[in-house]
Amino acid sequence: MFQRARSNSITPLEGQRHLAKTSDAAVEEQLNKRLEGEIDQLLNSFGDIVQSSRIYNTGDSSSDNGRRPVRARQSSSYNGGDDDDDESANRTRSNAEPPKDKYVVSQEAYSAQTRAATMVRSVENLLSMVADIKRAYLVNDTNTLVAMADRRRQLLEERIRATRNEIEALNSTLDTAVRELEAVYYNSKYVK
Repeated sequence: MFQRARSNSITPLEGQRHLAKTSDAAVEEQLNKRLEGEIDQLLNSFGDIVQSSRIYNTGDSSSDNGRRPVRARQSSSYNGGDDDDDESANRTRSNAEPPKDKYVVSQEAYSAQTRAATMVRSVENLLSMVADIKRAYLVNDTNTLVAMADRRRQLLEERIRATRNEIEALNSTLDTAVRELEAVYYNSKYVK
């Protein structure tokens, strides 16, 4: 009488697990894309800062084969006070590349500040992603949620069974009471 027909194809628990796996894969893919984007932004900004931090103008980047210019200045305390080495280093530096002018230095300083701000923003985004992942794990742990739903379902099924048993007991008690009343009523001398 109180039995509910169930479909044999997918149980509700299997449906919940399938939905959780599907949504987990989509969320993981989205987080991986965000992570790659933020890391790329960090690396690009850091590379630009390093590249703009050169002291001397390199002019043509193909002439130095991608190498950073080496500053050949040494202190007199390290080289034993040889003034000839200082003069040759100064001549090598002046022949190879001129120092940057103030306009280029100010442009590069602004660019470095902008890139540093971008790096800070990227790091903040990465930290917020970590916080979101932790929060999602704590709140949306699918195994825990499924286990909680199973426990709740079992508890509700037990309550339903207990309620049905009580209703059947009350129904049989009521049925017995009605039969006794009918017997008394029909056996009464006042009813004819």
